[in-house]
Amino acid sequence: MELCKDDVRGVSPISANVMTGEGSRLSVQRRLASRRIRVRGIDCLLTDIQAQIGNLRRERIYLRLVREDVAGMKAKRRNA
Repeated sequence: MELCKDDVRGVSPISANVMTGEGSRLSVQRRLASRRIRVRGIDCLLTDIQAQIGNLRRERIYLRLVREDVAGMKAKRRNA
């Protein structure tokens, strides 16, 4: 006697929600991990940008000092 899927007693059919529940949890965990990685990447990028801003500020200060020095040298030449 051949049993049909629907005739199996004692075994309840598994709903699609139960079957995908664990998979969707993994999917949520993967999405969260992916977001954490992206946030970490953005944090690193912002840290790099802040370091570059600091370097540019130091370069601006140095450039200002060089310009003042050059202007002083030009003034000395005019007065000489």
